[in-house]
Amino acid sequence: MPRLLIFIAIAFLVVSSVVAGRLEKVKEFVIAKEAQIIEIECDLAAGEFTIKSGDIEEIAEIDIEYDKRTIEYEIDYSERGKKGYLFIDIDHRKNRYFKDLDDFENNWDIVLSDKFEISINLDIGACEADFDFGGIRLTDLDIDVGAAFGVIDFSEPNKSRLREINIDAGASSLEMHNLGNANFEYFKFSGEVGSYDLDFRGKYSGESKINIEIGLGTGDIILPRNVPVRVETAGGNWLSSIDLHNDDLDEIEDDIYETEDFENAKTRIVLRLEVGLGSIDVYWKR
Repeated sequence: MPRLLIFIAIAFLVVSSVVAGRLEKVKEFVIAKEAQIIEIECDLAAGEFTIKSGDIEEIAEIDIEYDKRTIEYEIDYSERGKKGYLFIDIDHRKNRYFKDLDDFENNWDIVLSDKFEISINLDIGACEADFDFGGIRLTDLDIDVGAAFGVIDFSEPNKSRLREINIDAGASSLEMHNLGNANFEYFKFSGEVGSYDLDFRGKYSGESKINIEIGLGTGDIILPRNVPVRVETAGGNWLSSIDLHNDDLDEIEDDIYETEDFENAKTRIVLRLEVGLGSIDVYWKR
């Protein structure tokens, strides 16, 4: 083997062992004593995060692979009666070697039990997020998204009634799928500068209210064709646009539209749209 190739191979092995040496792999378990209802609050720093449901007895199983030089975390769980409180906090250490997000590893795979009623409050930094809440018995969901790329899915119907979903998105790219499966009463989305794809197809029961505000970004919204809907818009100006791609809508008042079957429907959607300097397109699909 030529000397140059031998040198490159040795250098690669040295770098690999250094990287492996500074990475910590940990598996954490969160176990309930008497709690039946769980409140979860997470402050997630930069990194890669996944959340999904599982048929597990514990509240959560968490697999972590992180750079010990630049990341520190805390997982705290307590109970008061039948209610449990799980707190997860991830922070960056002050380190002269840390200059950019590519300089470290911080990967979290979180499995949440499908046996507890759970409310979740997430604060997400500059990260990649892949969350599938399908199968989790969610009662409330609040997510504050920073400069992130994220996919949020409800792949299975929620067995609990979700009182409120509140999403506050900054300069981010965000996709949300099967939102109808969330079984929500109220959905609020606020987007600043970014692109947002919100797919509200899924299984509905009762009335679901949706409020979407977009500033400088663009939003593509998909609604199910089989659910009656009322759409209220705040009007547009020459710097913004709201386009409804459905010929079956009737304008009953200025900037208010309904499908013919909306008035007497028990299961239905009320959608309110407001846009600043951006654009919103609403499509109906099966």
